[in-house]
Amino acid sequence: TDVNPHAVSVALRTAEASGLPRGTVEPILCDLASPLLDKLSGKVDVLIFNPPYVPTPDDEVGSAGIEASWAGGKDGRIVLDRTLPQIARLLSRPHGAAYVITVDDNLPEDIAEKMRLFGVDVKPLVRRK
Repeated sequence: TDVNPHAVSVALRTAEASGLPRGTVEPILCDLASPLLDKLSGKVDVLIFNPPYVPTPDDEVGSAGIEASWAGGKDGRIVLDRTLPQIARLLSRPHGAAYVITVDDNLPEDIAEKMRLFGVDVKPLVRRK
């Protein structure tokens, strides 16, 4: 899913150029996973999310410019915090896994604590400086 129509188009063209059968990849133009929550609740085994995580002024978040692809607002968390309950709702239990890209400025320990409140265990996969 993506809110940027160009990103959705590129995803589809990339799938086709990779030789994937038509219909295998279904990019969806939407805000986060909102239209998929009812259909996929508790059914997602693997979720990959590369949010806009760079700390920026809040007014850059969700803008129409390219900065929307990285602008995360205060602590880089505006979009990510909106997504956490959706991730928790979508994951299959007990083995669903979400791979979410963050940086230290996003306060990953706080993210982990919030996810635990949703019943999701968090384990850092890779950390580097």
